[in-house]
Amino acid sequence: MLDTENALVKSYRMARDSLLKNPDSNLKLRIISSRKNDGRTYNLPTSSEVAVLIVGDVCNLIDHRDIIVTTRTGTLQRISELHPSYLPLQYPLLFPFGDDGYRINIPHRNITDVDSSTRGKVTMREFFSFRIHDRVNQFSLILNSRRLYQQFLVDAYTMIESERLGFIRGKQSLLREETLQNLNDAKNEGNTDLSCTGQRVILPSSFTGGARFMMQNFLDAMSLCKWYGYPDLFITITCNPKWPEIVRVLEDTNLTPDERPDYLCRAFKMKLESLMKDLKDKSLFGKVQAVVYTIEFQKRGLPHAHICLFFHMDDKLPTPDHIDRVISTEIPDKNQYPELYSLVRDFMVHGPCGHHNMKSPCMSNKICTKNFPKKFRERTSTDQDGFPLYRRRRDGPTIMKSGEEIDTRYVVPYNKFLLKKYQAHINVEWCNQGNAIKYLFKYINKGPDRTQMKLDNPEKGSEQLKGRDEIKDYYNCRHISACEATWRIYANKVHYRYPTVSRLPFHLPGQQQVVFGEEDDIDDVIEKASVCSSMFLDWMRCNGMYPEARSLTYVQFLSKFVWKEKERCWKPRKRGICIGRIHSVSPALGEAYFLRILLNKVKGPKSFEEIKTVNGHQHSTFKDACYALGLLDDDREYIEAIVEASHYGSGHYLRNLFATMLWCNTLSRPEHVWENSWETLSDGIVYQQKQNPNTQGSSINANQLKNLTLLEIQKILLRNNSSLSNFESMPFPDDVSILLSENMLIDEELSYDKDTMKRSLKIFS
Repeated sequence: MLDTENALVKSYRMARDSLLKNPDSNLKLRIISSRKNDGRTYNLPTSSEVAVLIVGDVCNLIDHRDIIVTTRTGTLQRISELHPSYLPLQYPLLFPFGDDGYRINIPHRNITDVDSSTRGKVTMREFFSFRIHDRVNQFSLILNSRRLYQQFLVDAYTMIESERLGFIRGKQSLLREETLQNLNDAKNEGNTDLSCTGQRVILPSSFTGGARFMMQNFLDAMSLCKWYGYPDLFITITCNPKWPEIVRVLEDTNLTPDERPDYLCRAFKMKLESLMKDLKDKSLFGKVQAVVYTIEFQKRGLPHAHICLFFHMDDKLPTPDHIDRVISTEIPDKNQYPELYSLVRDFMVHGPCGHHNMKSPCMSNKICTKNFPKKFRERTSTDQDGFPLYRRRRDGPTIMKSGEEIDTRYVVPYNKFLLKKYQAHINVEWCNQGNAIKYLFKYINKGPDRTQMKLDNPEKGSEQLKGRDEIKDYYNCRHISACEATWRIYANKVHYRYPTVSRLPFHLPGQQQVVFGEEDDIDDVIEKASVCSSMFLDWMRCNGMYPEARSLTYVQFLSKFVWKEKERCWKPRKRGICIGRIHSVSPALGEAYFLRILLNKVKGPKSFEEIKTVNGHQHSTFKDACYALGLLDDDREYIEAIVEASHYGSGHYLRNLFATMLWCNTLSRPEHVWENSWETLSDGIVYQQKQNPNTQGSSINANQLKNLTLLEIQKILLRNNSSLSNFESMPFPDDVSILLSENMLIDEELSYDKDTMKRSLKIFS
């Protein structure tokens, strides 16, 4: 059938026959990629006379690269995913007639106006989204190819992502960024060649799934905490492949749910939207002021969502009785609630693990990493760190699972209404009011899963980027399931946040970043509208135009005004809610750090000079203005900076920040800052101890916690070749015997035993 119907197969057969007749000839079979006419009408030639053998005219442009079969050379040719014959060659059984895959410039149907704002050409994502939809009275070979369909989906998404990253990498040698002041200096020096000016642009935060994308989402989520307080509920919902909707649509086929990942993703998206409507619009548990969720995919492939809810002050859950009305960890009575009993048994029981099953995946060193089984409790309470301890009564019903009798100590917290309605694993947790909340946001924005495999195939002759290759890091060991590929092909959201958080840039005079091409004219770059009217500069201009703006700081400004990107200006806000977040900077950056301090205090300045003006006197630097306002005399602002950073930074980050302050000699009284912030700087040590099976149950008193924190700061300073004699005012411990009194966790990543700790201390001393 392929010999008869597939033009690509015919071409290969013809090349084979030519080689058999002339075995000494050096041949190349080129399959033309160019499509000047509609590919649905003008297909690849089917007669053997059109097959042309060409030697040595391969174009290097990615959108014109052809597929070539080469003999005698012994080298491999990279095949572009943008070639229309790539898919039929990769999947000959899915494209038995050799019909075109994706190609450049496929027109949208019924779009003739080339000047329309609507995109007139089909993107690769749109092409694959079109191909993986069911159609009435039409059989799709792709959708019924079982595991080959899964491979097709993953390959399709990697093609889409490869095209996007290829565009970014292709611009690395063309796009650069530099400050406006440096560009003006270059112009004044007569240097008009921009190819040697500025630094290259790296993987941006706008690229979905990248490290900067995840970090910016994390910081945005923490901004909601600063505005609305801590979240009240943390909900995790996982896709159930046995949902009635999925079973019903597959009942007339021989396919299993995992062989149709598109059905799983569609069903999960509908359930998630319904859940958000119940929580946010219908106020199931109370009025929701803000919500954040992130979509992730397990190694087994099923999608799940992590949701954080922020309630109105009148709808908080302040007491154990309020928590018990929303969250349950007990097994319902089988006779009184048979449906709920079966749902808890199927979806909300952990394990069995422990002495029931020592080979359970959650077991490590004979201890469950999820801290099961829990302890029996007669009533709900919280521990000293604010973690919830749910009611688990001893005399409740039991469940038989995997041949073992399971009691309430193995039940995952759930809500009865949500479990009955959505019939899936849906974990509901009350959020503690401690510093560990940042680890919750870190967890839901941790990025993609990775596997223990790496494929590296750099192209010869390509320009190598200096330093870290972030695009290569993004690819490294990444694990992509069929469900994740389908979710991204459908362009479903992987991160949702309400209300909107807007990131507010700022810069020193003349230091706004300018992105340009190496072939651009320097005068045109400097006179760009985007350069002359940045968000920050236009904010100061609006302060002179609108009287109400004079009473607002930069962050508060967003509550009354909205940035119009196309017009490059601020306009009064008519509707909606938006929260502002100023980009954070390190104290090591000097004036930029002090400018940020002033932006949180000064209201309605119309120029940089007004920002530096205090009580009618204009100071020469932003640092002097901070001193005049009394922000730096007693190091109070540094203490506030540590507290502010604690809202989004890990304990390791905070200790590095404090070490940077010491190293830069910016603190007038380091011991004063330490005494007023050591509890914040010690963040993470107790939390990590609770999470580590080797240190569960051990307690740390205040003196031990203080010394462990000082030891971590010592290590950071010593790693940076700093002499501890320069910080004599700091109470660094000389006698570390107190640290060895118990098997303590003293590092963010490693759990030391006593011998290892002694060796480490010897090295650092």
